[in-house]
Amino acid sequence: MASVRGSVISKVRCGCVAVSDVAYAQGGMLREHRHERAYVSVLMDGAYTELRDGLPRFCPPGTAIRHGAGEVHADFFVAPGRCINFDLDDESVSLEHVLRAVRATYPQLERTIAAALREGAEPAATAPAWLQTVLTGFRWIEPVPLAEASDLAGMHPAHFARAFRKHVGMTPGRYRRRERVRAVSRLLLESAASLSDIAQECGFADQSHLTNVFRETAGLSPKRYRGAFAR
Repeated sequence: MASVRGSVISKVRCGCVAVSDVAYAQGGMLREHRHERAYVSVLMDGAYTELRDGLPRFCPPGTAIRHGAGEVHADFFVAPGRCINFDLDDESVSLEHVLRAVRATYPQLERTIAAALREGAEPAATAPAWLQTVLTGFRWIEPVPLAEASDLAGMHPAHFARAFRKHVGMTPGRYRRRERVRAVSRLLLESAASLSDIAQECGFADQSHLTNVFRETAGLSPKRYRGAFAR
């Protein structure tokens, strides 16, 4: 599938922030690319699937995503879409400068943009040693009981679940599901393996289970995802 560019509806500059309104056709594909400047994009209409850091994500209307300068990602528009992009001149642009540009152009997006920028700007907390041990040492995609992860951390399962969520932002079960979807994505795009083989390798009960979980996360069936994003 060829990569296409969106149609710019309007573009204005507010101080150190460039604001653009861009429309994309259904089936539009933005192959892996990067932007020179950091930016925040808000989907006003339509829907798209984004692939970033090996993980697909379905983006419905209202989704706001912050991208750092040089960050690589790809996008496939499941439905005709329209995005408002706020491009920052550099990473040092303050939150207040961005919000000033938002108020002058799309004031209804102020809360959405503020939340996306704060989330993206939060420094990563120093992770405890047990967390790194679990993240790298536990076999997340295999059908191994999560109790083994708490054993690896040296914690009671209930305490482990609470501490894991505090540091990672999701439950161990949710993290496992995410990593399985990431593994499925890699195999779909880098191999010709069948869905049944991928399901078995990535810890799903069967092909149907894989398809349901993947579609919920990516917004596309595995087959359509492979056709859209395969290089």
